[in-house]
Amino acid sequence: MDCDPYKKCFEFIKQKNKVVTCSDKKPSTKYIYTNNSLDELSKYIVDGCLIDDDGAKCDFLLLNCNKEISYFIELKGSDLIRAVEQIDRSIDILHKDFKSFSVEARIVLTRVNTTDLKSAKLIRLESKLRKLNGKLIKKSILLEETN
Repeated sequence: MDCDPYKKCFEFIKQKNKVVTCSDKKPSTKYIYTNNSLDELSKYIVDGCLIDDDGAKCDFLLLNCNKEISYFIELKGSDLIRAVEQIDRSIDILHKDFKSFSVEARIVLTRVNTTDLKSAKLIRLESKLRKLNGKLIKKSILLEETN
């Protein structure tokens, strides 16, 4: 699998970065991926670049080239359901370009409204991700993971 499906909108392509950070304009939410395996990674800007329309789209796409894992990342205020919609649409549009990759979703919020946790849209996204060999992880303020 070629790990650079897009010739634009990248922050880097196939680099062995030790740590990858995604943060919003205000330093209120952040996603950190620690690449202890030194796998080749590609990071793309989705919102306003890979998907450049008025529809819902997530903020970033991170591809782990060696393990064939895609991470759809959304950094948000407190609207979990909107974040779910953005990731869901981004997967629908982009996953066809790297079909062999499993699909992970990451949402980092400033705070979570507990009533959103029972939303049908959230449950549908979690089911879709299971079928794509992935899962949704959501957290407040900072989400860190290590491979």
